[in-house]
This record gives sequence, C-alpha cells and structure tokens, in this order.
Amino acid sequence: MPPARNTSLARPFQDSLSVIIPTLNEAVRLPRLLEILNLVEPRPELIVVDGGSGDGTVDFARPWADHVIATEPGRGKQLNAGARLATGEILWFLHADSEPPANGAAQILELLHNRPELVGGAFRLKFDRATPALRAIAFGANLRSRLFKMPWGDQGLFVRKSVFLELGGFPDWPIMEDFAFQHKLSKRGKTFLLKDTLTTSARRYEKLGAMKAMAMNLNTLWWHFRGKSPEQLQAKFRPLNEQGGGSDE
Repeated sequence: MPPARNTSLARPFQDSLSVIIPTLNEAVRLPRLLEILNLVEPRPELIVVDGGSGDGTVDFARPWADHVIATEPGRGKQLNAGARLATGEILWFLHADSEPPANGAAQILELLHNRPELVGGAFRLKFDRATPALRAIAFGANLRSRLFKMPWGDQGLFVRKSVFLELGGFPDWPIMEDFAFQHKLSKRGKTFLLKDTLTTSARRYEKLGAMKAMAMNLNTLWWHFRGKSPEQLQAKFRPLNEQGGGSDE
C-alpha cells in the first residue's frame, strides 16, 4: 500500500484530526485500534466514548486515549458527545472493531487540505474474513458509496468539524444514525471515497449469517423509507446492546 504523499504544490498540513470511537463492551478489540492510532503520523487526538461497558473497556482505553468519557448507550449520542469534546478541525469516526490503513490519518489530512471543496469522505470497506458472501457485501457497499456518495459508519466517515456542527451532528437515533447523517452531508457538499480499504470485523455477519445480515440491512432501509421510526427499527432489527460499538453477546 503506497503511503500518502503531498503534492509539490501542497503546503504543510495546518488542520488537526480528532478520532472518535464509540464503545460498548469492546475490551478485546479496542486495544488493537488504539495501538494502531497511537503509532500513526501525524498522531490524531483520540477520544473514546463509552456507553456503559461492563468488561473493562474503559480501563483499557485510558492509557491510550487522550479522553475517555461515558454517556448513555446509543451510537448517535456517543458520537455527538465525542465531537463536542474534540479539538481537531477534522472529525474521524471509527468503530472499535475496525482497522484503518496505517497512513489513514495522513490521507485524510492531505485530501481535505488539497481539496477544500470537499466536506468529508470515507474509505472503501473490507471485512476481516474473505468468504465469497462477505466479498460480495463489501463490493456492494463500495459500489453504493461511489455511485450514491453514501458510505456508512463502518467505512470510517470523516468530516470537517465546522460542517458537522452546521448540520447538527448525528441524529439522536438508536439505529441508522450514520445513514441519516451521511444523507445530510451529501446534500451539503462533495464527499470523496478514498481508494484504500478500512478493514472491519465480520462478527455480526458471522453471528447472523451473511445473507441474513444483508437481508436485515435491506429490510431496515425498506422500513425506514416506509416511515417507521428509529425506535421501531431498533426494536425490530438491532438490540440496544449492539449500539455504541457492538457486542459479541
């Protein structure tokens, strides 16, 4: 994977980057992500927002993160709380079970530095398992992202903080908060899908079965467009203990 490069006309980066990670019982996976982010250059500000973990997630996070705070569970609430605390001009939202490219922070800074017309973007999706079904799901997600400018939260969304605040952040929904925010963001301005991949855990697809999980995603969208409330969708498709970072239970 080639490293991100400045063009000869680019000035040194002036913006700073804050990473916001919502968690709920992520003691197994979070340390790996925080280790990666502590080693990248330039190192971003790291904010972990916990939704009430009972497995020691907070204790694991404190030595690695700049800020560890607690909120009520719910990914939208957690992401907004982290964004309020962030000092960076660019916000990067990551799931605790994701692994970004080693030069992901530099790529984001370079892209938004050299392309001031962009309001944000994301990475291409890849799963940590390489079954035919999961490859097909990732292909569909990347195709959707390119054609409709609608990447979702497991692709490492990033956005200029000024734009994030202008749009009012994520809706306080228990489900589909990333879809709703990205819909607003795509109307606000241009976004960009970086070529490098962000690897995310296939645990939910393995737990439910890849085809069942994909059908559930499509059904969630279908019922959303039919006017069902986020609370109804959450009750039907995603228990609360899977919000805020995920759970293996």
